Amino acid sequence: MKVKEVIALAAENLGREDLSSELETLDGAPEGELKSLLRCYNLVENEVALDYFPLKAEEEVLPQNGRIPYSELAHAPVNFFRVRGGDGRDVDFEAHPAYLSVPAETGALTVVYAYAPEHKEIVGESEFSGKITARLLSYGVACEFCLTSARYAEAALWERRFRDALRAAEIIRRRLKVRARRWL
Repeated sequence: MKVKEVIALAAENLGREDLSSELETLDGAPEGELKSLLRCYNLVENEVALDYFPLKAEEEVLPQNGRIPYSELAHAPVNFFRVRGGDGRDVDFEAHPAYLSVPAETGALTVVYAYAPEHKEIVGESEFSGKITARLLSYGVACEFCLTSARYAEAALWERRFRDALRAAEIIRRRLKVRARRWL
């Protein structure tokens, strides 16, 4: 899905057909409220990727002296899930602020990690597809836009719709409860 589509949906959700039509005739970088909607889109995409639906990448890298610098990865890593050797076995690793530490004698490794989405422009493509729809993202964008415009009651409405859409996509799981222990 395109970023432009999500922003147009959010503008229509807010009853701002003027912004939607301005978006269709836009040449170049957005200004004013469209720029604010684009900033809200980037915030929502980042929130969904970091809190609810992690974006995963798998890359093959060659460690240097038992280290894999994060700069060698295609995306900015947020969380590492596993590191596999050439034989398919998991390799022990330790995450540091600037690099991933692995045993020195390993060859090429496959790193599976979650990453943060990059900042998008108005003509960009969303990182999401499938369960994360344009409608779902537009609710979050509408909520953020209302918050920045100090329309708090309307923002609460869009926040509830956004959370309900996340729940419907089965991204938000119910909270686990541990029963209280009783002493005899």
